[in-house]
Amino acid sequence: MKYLFAAIVAALTVGGVAAGAEPEASVFPKTLPFPEVRTLAGDGQPGAADGSPSRVNRPHGLSYANDGSLYFADRGNHQVRVLRPDGTVATVAGTGKAGFADGPAKTAQFNEPIAVAVERSGAIYVADRNNHRIRKITPDGAVVTLTGDGQAGYADGDSKSARFNQPYGVALDAAQTTLYVADYLNHAIRRIDLVLDKVDTLAGNGAAGFADGQRTTASFNQPYNVRIDGQGRLWVPDQLNHAVRRVTPAGEVTTVAGAGKAGYADGPAATARFDNPTGVAPLPNGAVVVADRNNNRLRLVTPDGTVATLAGTGEAGFADGEVVSARFNQPLDVEFDDSMSRVLVSEDKGHRLRVLPKDTRR
Repeated sequence: MKYLFAAIVAALTVGGVAAGAEPEASVFPKTLPFPEVRTLAGDGQPGAADGSPSRVNRPHGLSYANDGSLYFADRGNHQVRVLRPDGTVATVAGTGKAGFADGPAKTAQFNEPIAVAVERSGAIYVADRNNHRIRKITPDGAVVTLTGDGQAGYADGDSKSARFNQPYGVALDAAQTTLYVADYLNHAIRRIDLVLDKVDTLAGNGAAGFADGQRTTASFNQPYNVRIDGQGRLWVPDQLNHAVRRVTPAGEVTTVAGAGKAGYADGPAATARFDNPTGVAPLPNGAVVVADRNNNRLRLVTPDGTVATLAGTGEAGFADGEVVSARFNQPLDVEFDDSMSRVLVSEDKGHRLRVLPKDTRR
């Protein structure tokens, strides 16, 4: 396997400062890649054990909170759970059985929750996939339905009448007044005005396709997730287009990387290949880390348009250690901690949460 270490470092650093970086980019490590992979939670067997050691079942979307906790949608357990700073796992909401019920967190039910976004207040927004709803866990532990009536469909409008078809990703804007949704089987990026309780479509038109452009002239093919960067731009792993897309707040869609066909190839972004990318974590300088699920790798798209491999041999399996020999089994999502010193990874068939720390002494 060819690792483009030199290309990564050259693209991200110029005289010790990240190229085109915003002020907060100074916290990002100046030497890449991250040297090793470790396991944070899970033992590779599906289960729902809190504490440490713990078990998880198909962990999907991640959201790092300002208290150092990592919240995650535990899809196979139909729960929202959290990895605390002390290394223990706890269940936040959900009985562990598929269903639909609002109310107290312990009795509330989800049906394959797949993504979470944590508000500064401590509230948690949940993409509840098979219930076709966006749910909210309030800071006092109540689960409520924000929007969606439980029927698969495609309808904008007020929160009571809006419909989704398997929402897969959620992301809050900086003001925390808008929640963006990757609407998987509607092939669209939707947005919820949390002040006015209105839902509309930012980009995509309900039909699968692969086209850049403005709002409904653009098309996606099963957008798996959505993340927002410091400039308010949305980053979308476009699963069946095998591409990384970017959406401006005005709804202009461009393809950042990926040739549109499944495969594995590093190099120039336009000819690089992914195989079912499902997670993205943008950096302040314009780079983005990608969970390349079916390639069992973590990839990096640099600001100058080069795609490189960060970790993973490409063989499905489990191995901690140096990135050149580490193995994943379908990495699903990626997230950074607040200091940008750790890459956090959820692993679908590996039933683990993994980490790539900047400092191997931690």
